[in-house]
Amino acid sequence: MNNAIDARLGWVSSPDGRGTIDIIWGCLLTIFLCVWTVLTLNVPAPDKSEWGFTLTKTRWMGIALFGPEWLTAMAGAQWSIARRSVQQFRDGDVKDWTMRQAFFADMGGVRIRLCDGEEFPVTSKHIYVLLKFELVDLRKITKKVIDDKSKADWLLKSVTIGQTVWFLLQCFARLQQDLSITTLELSTVSFVACTIGTNIMWWSKPKDVFVPIVLDIDCTLEVLLKKIRPGTPDATRDLMNWKWSPLEQEDDLRPNFLADVGGQLSSLNQAKFSQAAQKIRFRNDRLPPIERDWLLNGFLGIVSFCFGAIYVAGWNISFPTYAEHLAWRICTLTIFSLVLAFWVVDMSIAILNKSKKVSISDRQAVPPVQLVLYTFIASVYVIMRLYLLVEPFASLRSLPAVAFKTVDWTLFIPHV
Repeated sequence: MNNAIDARLGWVSSPDGRGTIDIIWGCLLTIFLCVWTVLTLNVPAPDKSEWGFTLTKTRWMGIALFGPEWLTAMAGAQWSIARRSVQQFRDGDVKDWTMRQAFFADMGGVRIRLCDGEEFPVTSKHIYVLLKFELVDLRKITKKVIDDKSKADWLLKSVTIGQTVWFLLQCFARLQQDLSITTLELSTVSFVACTIGTNIMWWSKPKDVFVPIVLDIDCTLEVLLKKIRPGTPDATRDLMNWKWSPLEQEDDLRPNFLADVGGQLSSLNQAKFSQAAQKIRFRNDRLPPIERDWLLNGFLGIVSFCFGAIYVAGWNISFPTYAEHLAWRICTLTIFSLVLAFWVVDMSIAILNKSKKVSISDRQAVPPVQLVLYTFIASVYVIMRLYLLVEPFASLRSLPAVAFKTVDWTLFIPHV
């Protein structure tokens, strides 16, 4: 797209057409609706209020605004874990375990309560083991019960879909009529691309669940461990020496980033990694690794490519100064290259693990070498990303005059 127009304007009011505030409002509204509606966090701690949950969601929204493709990758990793859970149940001849139930369990939606007062969340893998020993009843974790707890706001989703479709149609129409679009609008389109990918990955995950399902088991933790590990002499030792879950022998929630990276920093904040903290909830930053799943990796690769390519598509957009234009090109190319570098590193580590025949139990979400490379990639990414977040607003001080021209049909179609 070539929008290098000589005539430039500063702030333009909008009594009769498209003004600066219209551009800002349309972009910010679309970004906010997309990110807010797509965020699907884990079940919060029992003592967290709705206001506290809203603050947590706001913090995660900030993360999503800074790196929307990170959120898509996290959703994809969770989708992969849920899908493998469904396959595990089917292999065990349990056909009525769905993706929605798997997501619900892995987000901390199911807790077990023992007769000695012990209570803690369990993953879908834990539930599978407990089911094999007939200790839990899946009829208490039905889709109907989960749907009743999920708070999907269809009105807000409908508004989001309507606003997003309208925004994209408007951008497409401007390109078709050779009307300039701004870097802020281009950035918004990239957010939309990522949130669509995130929505697909989290489609089956229940939203805004506050109260988990509690399954009662009439035995103590020690007896429970002996039941599911018959003939294991160290059940009593496991009763005390666990880190991530009392049932971590069946699923220790690893490999994941919190265990491999955050756990190394536990001395900085022991409360976050104490046994008491792990019994309360599954943290949102307990990020599972991206599985070696060609379907998932292909999908995430396409989303990442689209995210970077949309920014590169603004190669010839007109900027207030040549220096800003040059910086934009450098940053977009760098981020596009970093996305490629991430996947190269990720696949290289996977191939290395396979060639060395590293067992699943010995794998780390982030091996030391990979952590160093990721740290370098992330550091450069943050610098580039900061510019791409600030520049779209800074460039509003001087836009091509054609950027304020209105598509012929926009004045006659109702929109938000």
